[in-house]
Amino acid sequence: MSQERVNADEGQEEQGILVLLPGEVHTGNKFGPNTVSRGAVLFECEWDGGRFEAGLFMGGMFRSGQFVGGIFLGGIFWGGNWISGTWEGGFDRSGIYHSRGDIPFPL
Repeated sequence: MSQERVNADEGQEEQGILVLLPGEVHTGNKFGPNTVSRGAVLFECEWDGGRFEAGLFMGGMFRSGQFVGGIFLGGIFWGGNWISGTWEGGFDRSGIYHSRGDIPFPL
């Protein structure tokens, strides 16, 4: 398989980095440290490393990585670095719910 994916629904790889683009929708997938979201919608996914720059992260587990933009809604922010973005509500690693704007940091 080549380094570049042909199907835009599955993202694009650039030099070993998986780039998730606007218009893509992913459900129940796991993404690792070589992933960058630049506008994809992720439902009930697991984020374990990488950089979330734009898009919607909804109902999943954010284990590690950087959240630098986009919307976080109804998921669990287990770890990682919150740099910027819109917190619409979700849970911290203790299971405590934080409503809109009440970002549970520092972790």
